[in-house]
Amino acid sequence: MSVSFRLIATTALSFSIAPLAMAQDFAPSFGLLGSTGIIDMPSAAMQPDGETSWSFINNGASTGGVLNFQLLPNVEVSTRIITLDDWTGPGLSFPDNTLDLKLRLLQERGNRPAIAIGLRDFLSNGPTSAEYIVATKSIGDNLRVTAGLGWGRLGSYSPILSFGTRPAVDNTLGFGQMFAGDAALFGGVEWRTPIKNLTLKAEYSSDAYSGEQVFGDFERNSPFNFGAEYRLGSRVSLGAYYNYGSEIGFRVSISGNPNRPITPQDLGVGPAPVNVRHPDYNRDVSWAAIPQVRDKMVGLLAEGLKEDGIIVQEGRISGTMLELYIDNTKYSRQPMAVGRLARVLATSSPPSVEVFRITLMSDGLPTTTMEINRADLEAQIDRPNAGPDSFASTGFSSAPNNIPGEGVWVPDAYPKFTWGLGPVIPVNLFNVDSIGEIDLMVRANARYRLSRAFGLNLAVTQKILGNIGEGAGPSLSPIPHVRSDAALYDNSGPVLQRLTADYQFKLTPEIYARVSAGYLERMFGGVDAEILWKPSDQNWGVGANLAYVKQRDFDNIFGFQEYETVTGFASLYWNTGWNDLEAQIDMGRYLAGDWGATFSLSRRFTNGWEVSAYMTLTDVSFADFGDGNFDKGISLRIPLDWTLPFESRSATTVTLAGYGNDGGARLNIANRLYPTIRGNDTTDLYETWGAYWQ
Repeated sequence: MSVSFRLIATTALSFSIAPLAMAQDFAPSFGLLGSTGIIDMPSAAMQPDGETSWSFINNGASTGGVLNFQLLPNVEVSTRIITLDDWTGPGLSFPDNTLDLKLRLLQERGNRPAIAIGLRDFLSNGPTSAEYIVATKSIGDNLRVTAGLGWGRLGSYSPILSFGTRPAVDNTLGFGQMFAGDAALFGGVEWRTPIKNLTLKAEYSSDAYSGEQVFGDFERNSPFNFGAEYRLGSRVSLGAYYNYGSEIGFRVSISGNPNRPITPQDLGVGPAPVNVRHPDYNRDVSWAAIPQVRDKMVGLLAEGLKEDGIIVQEGRISGTMLELYIDNTKYSRQPMAVGRLARVLATSSPPSVEVFRITLMSDGLPTTTMEINRADLEAQIDRPNAGPDSFASTGFSSAPNNIPGEGVWVPDAYPKFTWGLGPVIPVNLFNVDSIGEIDLMVRANARYRLSRAFGLNLAVTQKILGNIGEGAGPSLSPIPHVRSDAALYDNSGPVLQRLTADYQFKLTPEIYARVSAGYLERMFGGVDAEILWKPSDQNWGVGANLAYVKQRDFDNIFGFQEYETVTGFASLYWNTGWNDLEAQIDMGRYLAGDWGATFSLSRRFTNGWEVSAYMTLTDVSFADFGDGNFDKGISLRIPLDWTLPFESRSATTVTLAGYGNDGGARLNIANRLYPTIRGNDTTDLYETWGAYWQ
């Protein structure tokens, strides 16, 4: 996992300005496993929609981290990356990476309790896999009662029913273990005390903790667990527990919600006013016959827009139309950039200009062209229903690679050199030997752009301190070591992460293309080519990529090893338009030569927040795949403007996933096409169009 320094700053800021006295009214609480529940046992309660929490846990038998996300109002997803102590022998820990899912079937209403079903270690028959049905009911304003029936781990103590034979734990993927074997009852209570923000808990656990008692000194003396939770406002929760009659546990959770920004938004400069033209405005267009006048107009406009974070890449003005290709470098929502730009154009353009054609660009690629009639803009300003009316009157189309025709103004901007320097904090939470390794590094990035489409990119890191890879030995994986030797690439000297020549362009208004060559990532170099068909008025697209790569040396910054391979995928992208959900399927050949598919599901909020989960299945056997029997993980993206009171397109991304798996491994390409251009199509613009008039 890689955590940028900005995440630490964001977290620190949330501590400093979070409303400490505004805790939710008996809010659903987190259990010791970091998901919504009592202590070790789950409940049917759910967090607010979109609630995202990061928890650090230690229960005496395991230690690790949990990312919990309320995917939908009735769907909760968690990923746990933990170490099970003394699992495979005395002093030998077992790292476990799990994906949990809970579905609420009924909400609490009147005398009816909330009812949910849940799956721990979803689809994997691992050491912590379990299934359950649970009901939760509030009694008055300060008491919550839960009762449930559990299978797997949650059916291992005093079972009352049996549903056939449950397969022995083997980490394999499948459905055969689900709701199979013994089933046992569990339950508990949560009491909000008169002490503000303090909740006490007690539960009867149906988990026998049999595996933890085989090799270690762990003891389970009682099925009863007791705990206390204290909330510091709505963003921080602390938990302390006495479990099994023998162990002390604790939990620290930090929460955020895309629907509740830390600071008030849009405190910057407001939009420009619109000067409505007089009915008898001057319709003379003779000025447009002089090329120098047209170029001077567009050049001055581009210079002024640059101060507001809008970079004009191409432009053309005629007597009745103004066309601009723009990069929005400031506003997190594209309609806000377009709306503010339209106001400026309505104020600064000659009155004869009737139509504004604004094309959004992303990393040099034109995406969607919006055609705005100036008369419509003037009629809608400060009027009721201006939002839906402005969207309905705007024309949308896929943009060509350049403004077609002659008389196009292009800035004298190339070649152009940019660079940046900042800290990076890689964290290895999960590999076969250890958990919780961390480094502090400095990363330098540089780009030398020879044209809008072609550029050279460089990324170099220098390790300052840390322990990732210390004592790492050679991998014993029976398949090519495309990722399992990852720790051997980490050393004390400067590391060349990326050195590539990149050319990206459009073949047609609907087809994007990219070719990258060089040192593509830390472990592989070669050539990668990609193509994407994605019309701007369509909520789905298809793409394909093909790469020939060689494995890089561990120490020689420019050298290569003998291993080489061809890898490639066909991809389907779909923005469902329902609850901000997007789906992706990639099918093809992975770095180790295995064939399979990666399934991804994400929820991307209109303010830029995104939580995504993925699962990879290939033809590598479960025994040879790596850590676990298939790859899975979850990623969280938090926009910077959620934490600060001004507009920004910067964001922090945190990924929790398996570390060092050779099976299902893909190239880490920095500029894949779909992530580059998504967010600019008609579906996304419609969802965020409310910012057009802001």
